[in-house]
Amino acid sequence: MAGYQGSEGGTAVRTTVISACLAGLFLLTGCLGSVPPVERYLRVETVATGCAEGRANAAAAKPVVVAVMELTALDNLDRPAVLVADGNVLVPSTRWYWEGAPQDVVGAGIIRAVNCLPDVAGVLKYRPRVEHQAVLAGSVTAFNVQRKNGRRFVAGVRLEIWTKDARRLVASREFRAEIPVASETPEAIADAASQAVSDIAAAAADWLAKGTGKPLAAAVAGEAEQGK
Repeated sequence: MAGYQGSEGGTAVRTTVISACLAGLFLLTGCLGSVPPVERYLRVETVATGCAEGRANAAAAKPVVVAVMELTALDNLDRPAVLVADGNVLVPSTRWYWEGAPQDVVGAGIIRAVNCLPDVAGVLKYRPRVEHQAVLAGSVTAFNVQRKNGRRFVAGVRLEIWTKDARRLVASREFRAEIPVASETPEAIADAASQAVSDIAAAAADWLAKGTGKPLAAAVAGEAEQGK
């Protein structure tokens, strides 16, 4: 009888051990098999209006080459993750990312718009020894989804136009756009961001060409005046 009891006790122990092992195995499988969040990369596609007309007129005008310094961004914006704010707190997404940093995305849109101006023969990256007649610089001040007071995408940039030696500031201005976001999905956010950057780029190009004092022409003229 004692032997039988011992056998039954051993079976119980083995059953407990097996159950514990299976529980651990299921737990380990669950940890290893958890699905990570799907990463999505959002593209901003800008629209430059009147570009064909601008390029046609550029051939007849005195060519102006604009050198663009790489835009900067506030430290909290300098990241590819899509930022979502609810008031004054910005939270980076762990699923959605831009194809580049905000300053690169906004800069590309502005370059495209400026390159379409009738008096501009070309836009290039700033290099002191490469011929150009004016220098454009700036910093991105906003690039995020805002939930408070209506879901929308907010973009902002401060631009400066300098003489070609980058020593004399001719003019500066801040541009901002807020576009409603239909839904908090990557597609809707990308569409709103594209519209916001397009609006800012168009406004910046218009300011350079037609703003008070015509900043681009003033930058070219100011450099010529300094050279006399």
